[in-house]
Amino acid sequence: MRFLFWFLLLAVAAVVAALAARLNAGYALLVAPPYRVELSLNLLLILIVGGFAALYFGLRVIVRTIQLPAQVREWRRLQKKDRARAKLDAAIVALLEGRYGKAQQEALALPHSSGLAALVAARAAIDVRQFDAAEAYLSRPETQARSLSVPRLTLSAEIALEQEQPQEALRILDALKREAGMHTAALRLELRATQAARRFDQIPSLVDQLVKRGVFDAAQGEQVRIAAQREQLRALAHDAAGLRDAWSRLPESTRTLPPIARAAAQSFLQLGGDREAGEVLARSLEREWNSELVEPYGECRLPDATRQIEQAERWLAGHNQDAVLLRVLGTLCQRQQLWGKAQTYLEASLALDNHWRTHLALGEMLGRLGRSDEANAHFVAALRLATDELKRRR
Repeated sequence: MRFLFWFLLLAVAAVVAALAARLNAGYALLVAPPYRVELSLNLLLILIVGGFAALYFGLRVIVRTIQLPAQVREWRRLQKKDRARAKLDAAIVALLEGRYGKAQQEALALPHSSGLAALVAARAAIDVRQFDAAEAYLSRPETQARSLSVPRLTLSAEIALEQEQPQEALRILDALKREAGMHTAALRLELRATQAARRFDQIPSLVDQLVKRGVFDAAQGEQVRIAAQREQLRALAHDAAGLRDAWSRLPESTRTLPPIARAAAQSFLQLGGDREAGEVLARSLEREWNSELVEPYGECRLPDATRQIEQAERWLAGHNQDAVLLRVLGTLCQRQQLWGKAQTYLEASLALDNHWRTHLALGEMLGRLGRSDEANAHFVAALRLATDELKRRR
């Protein structure tokens, strides 16, 4: 439709021009003594238009000829840029595919290596634990641009962390925080470095930030937080004041969690705080039954041993099929020289679970009672079961 419109327009213009030329009888007289030239007005108009067109196109040719060397240089520059971009794209694709050697090769094949290419090569080197090469890439002048400071510092922190230098990693991450704040990847690195540096008290706040950013869901965040609090309590097994302070800072809902209660109780036991350990375990068991907490409860030597036995027997009313509880009750009764009850509980535990600890406890008790043959039989059974358990763990 557009072509037809322009065709008709040109046809009309041609007809109008032909009629105007035919009706135009004027002429032009050019005088330059001793010469005089007489031209029809139509011819003069044609010469003027043709001369202008010839001059215009002539000037265009001259300008393009002058510009040609610069245009060739620009074309070559764009070609090199396209090839460099293709090399960089190939390096990034190789990195994402896990072909780290090819990623380094493609990144270093750039004619004028850019800072981004050096960072890609450093990332690939870190993934194959070539830390010296990665540090060399990061120290190149082109990577020192301010716009690349965040990825450069992030990779440097990861190198320090992989080389088991968590303090250095935290120092680098502090510099990154001052430079551009903490982004998600840096927060994850800081969490790893804080865990490696055993700064367990700083982990919960980091976990809260990572949960807000969607790195962990609520359940995963809670697991990491509990693990950190557990390790913090274990690390304070030689610091009574620090342990009590850390324990007092925990909310009640956290104190009764089985992993937390077990870690705290073990630390209190190592410090001689049997009463505190017993209270911690008892509160947790009242809230949620967990057989793993019963064993350390039996290790607690409370001032009122009879009350401790009565507490365990109350639990037995609701958990009479728990072999660990029966064994602990047998151990507590044995400690109070209640030999009959101790034997009954230990044999009941063996009926539910043929465990080497129960055989050992029975053997020790029977040995104290002078029943050597029976004691030796239980010792042999305990040794055999313990050996089998060690083999399975391997």
